[in-house]
Amino acid sequence: MNKRKTTRRLVLKGVGVSLTLPLLESLMPRKAFGANHLHSPQRMAVVTVPFGMNVDNFHPSHAGTDYELPPTLMPFGKLRNDFTVFSNLDHDVRGGHAANHTLLSGVKSTERASYPDGNITVDQRAAELVGHNTRFPSLVFWKDGMSFTRTGVKVPGIARPSDAFKLMFVDDSDDQKTFNRASVESSGSILDAILEDARGLKRELGKADRRKLEEYFSSIRETEKKLSLAESWIEKPKPKISDSALKKVAEGARDEKIGNNYVEVWLDLMFLALQTDSTRVVSMAVENGNWRLDGVTDSYHTLSHHGQRDDPLRQLAIIEQHLMQNLARFVERLKSTELPDGGSLLDTTQVLFGSGLGSGSRHSNTNLPLMLAGGGWKHGHHIDAQGGQPLCNLYLSMLQRMGAEQDRFNRSLSTLTSLTT
Repeated sequence: MNKRKTTRRLVLKGVGVSLTLPLLESLMPRKAFGANHLHSPQRMAVVTVPFGMNVDNFHPSHAGTDYELPPTLMPFGKLRNDFTVFSNLDHDVRGGHAANHTLLSGVKSTERASYPDGNITVDQRAAELVGHNTRFPSLVFWKDGMSFTRTGVKVPGIARPSDAFKLMFVDDSDDQKTFNRASVESSGSILDAILEDARGLKRELGKADRRKLEEYFSSIRETEKKLSLAESWIEKPKPKISDSALKKVAEGARDEKIGNNYVEVWLDLMFLALQTDSTRVVSMAVENGNWRLDGVTDSYHTLSHHGQRDDPLRQLAIIEQHLMQNLARFVERLKSTELPDGGSLLDTTQVLFGSGLGSGSRHSNTNLPLMLAGGGWKHGHHIDAQGGQPLCNLYLSMLQRMGAEQDRFNRSLSTLTSLTT
């Protein structure tokens, strides 16, 4: 495996175009991984919460397969053999809320220059691997600030369910298609101009800089391929959804952030994104709010600062149960969706749940609440890493599952031990 690391990235921002130095051969998808799970397309779904969890109710009291389900995970009782819960995994970072954005990368945005791949997040690295197969390389729902590209760009979140529904399932008008084609053509013209300037510069460079410039040329060629793929999707009809209740989402009927079905709607959209193969990488970051749950009067953020007081803890438990019940329903839907090869959608979808905070009350970034469902892994375990492994070890395992040929991901030291197929 080629272990050479690129230390400098070049970025072109045109009309929706991001240009980076090309991926090394060792970072491309495996051609013959040898395992049955690569016979079907691999997917990744990520759900994050911003304020930690009451970890005493999330982490089981002992490791292994015969652990007792803690209160927060009780909604997953029927799915016990379909998920793994982790304790004592984190990134060894500090900063409280200011470090929450490191959950999916392990790297603070202010420290990205010290890492070969910057602060790219696990979902966006997965999108690099499989995103060329679908209309949308990745989708980020609800709140932004958790997903970053390898050039350090924060991936914007789609803030309203109606916008997400229209993007995935409502065909563009003729005028919009014309605009999209013009955007692709304009981006192509920008690339042509840059390529011509770069060729003129090449004659004036030394050997080392010429090598870097060749990498830049390769990056331009890769971007040209992406533009070609983007153009090919313009005329292809989007999937049609027959559910009349979901169609109301497009009309804005579920855009109110306070409603108690708001979490459910976003997870339904995540499911549809995967089921229709609109994307194979979808992420959702929960935003602060009050969802009008029975027994809850304060906001999610306020209750996360419970200070071990009984009433805030009681209300927080209701919110966390609400989140886990909806997440369990999402996983169950994936499990019950059969694929043409006889497997389920869950078999080929790694579902990651977690927070960049452990205890919101203590503003701790250690011992994070984390669980992984599906993806063909051998589940039913509570894995206690005992502080001996970085969280990025888990992400490296997940990426290799997606077909990545790499032996490091940001802070990782190896793949995660005890996680087995």
